[in-house]
Amino acid sequence: MRILLLTTCIYNEENYLDFLRLTDSLSQQCSSIFFEHGVLFQNFNDDAKLDSYQSENYSSKFFYTDKIISLSKARNFLINQYVSELDSYDYTSFPDDDCWYPADFWRQFRLIAKKQKLDVFYTKFSSEPVKKFEGTEKHSTYKLILNSSSNTTIYSTEIVKSIKLFDESFGVGSLNNGGEDTDFSLRAMLSSNVIIFINSPLVGHREPLPEFRYRYFKGSYGVLKKHCFKSFSISLITCRKFLVGLIYIFTRKISILDFFVNKG
Repeated sequence: MRILLLTTCIYNEENYLDFLRLTDSLSQQCSSIFFEHGVLFQNFNDDAKLDSYQSENYSSKFFYTDKIISLSKARNFLINQYVSELDSYDYTSFPDDDCWYPADFWRQFRLIAKKQKLDVFYTKFSSEPVKKFEGTEKHSTYKLILNSSSNTTIYSTEIVKSIKLFDESFGVGSLNNGGEDTDFSLRAMLSSNVIIFINSPLVGHREPLPEFRYRYFKGSYGVLKKHCFKSFSISLITCRKFLVGLIYIFTRKISILDFFVNKG
């Protein structure tokens, strides 16, 4: 099995140490799985470039920019670097620099993928991830929206080829903060036949801060509005998100303008 991983990292000492934890976790994976790792280091101003690590089952390519760009633009840059090579990989994922994989993660994923050709696989994350793949549940749109993220979702490369790119209108650092992962996973879902959800925290990542979720309302609500008429379930979830937005309005966490998507 050949896996393409695309990661972006705003370069500083702390983030680079997180990134090394990610690459170290990949070095502990099953040796019969090959990883190609494309990495964009943002805000990089050092004269000397970083040393990339190579092994029998891991290869990396580093790219650099002295600017800070949105997550969606950064990921699109990386996709474009590999667009002519996508057919060489079975699955693609977009792990953040601060996530990591338990040692047996990818071997267990390969066992699932051997049983049936997956279009989308998603799970959960935790600062204390579990090691065993348990808790397979029937996929639903709500579960996907609630749990899919760049760290927890793996796409067949055929699906990535059909979707092509992230919508740069959304994403952390864009005009509409947040929502880039939800948009990408929804577009993948709408093009997929086989979707697997495991309701266990299988990927390592720091715990989210619920009190700051409102910061991503504009992007996430904008994405749901974009897709709301594509299925009845998305319509219901969009209505629910609207009501959440009203609570944010009444608690003065967002403004009325956050219900509308900014055009670039």
